[in-house]
Amino acid sequence: MRRFRVLACSSSPFPEVQLDRLVNTEGIVCKETLDLNDSYDTALRESNDFREVFEVVRRSVKEFLGAERTGLELYLRDLPLGVGAFHKVGTNIIVVNRALIDQVVQSQVALNEMKSFVYSILLHESLHSRGIYDELRVRRLTYPISREALGEAQPATVLAKKGPWAILNWGLTSRGNQWS
Repeated sequence: MRRFRVLACSSSPFPEVQLDRLVNTEGIVCKETLDLNDSYDTALRESNDFREVFEVVRRSVKEFLGAERTGLELYLRDLPLGVGAFHKVGTNIIVVNRALIDQVVQSQVALNEMKSFVYSILLHESLHSRGIYDELRVRRLTYPISREALGEAQPATVLAKKGPWAILNWGLTSRGNQWS
């Protein structure tokens, strides 16, 4: 796999999502604009790239489960649209579906909803990376972690309840807010 540094871009929080890239969460120092001592919801809204969203996920899981998995690497790859992401068992790798991210971007959802979508996908796979392989158990854990970290009305919490593909079915930005 080719490796790239992920650089923040002031015009877009998810710059050039079509490129392959690697994010190593071990020892990451968050940008000054991302204050994780603030609420997780604020940190997610102020995130500028995948690395910062992943840091919000990492910290919310650590607080909720009391355990941490360091050294996870995030890759973007084209996968079938029915696959959001996967954790390769026995490795420190999470692969996110670049084609699905592109489709969510093209659906013109609001930026906060896009970040929430990425949060929910990464949260799910982060739980798998901690050795929780039962799909139903992981789905049942994503909701309380999202609710605790972000609040009941936050789009990531709604996606944890209804499934991340719900974001594609609604076209939220063009038809108003249908989260409730």
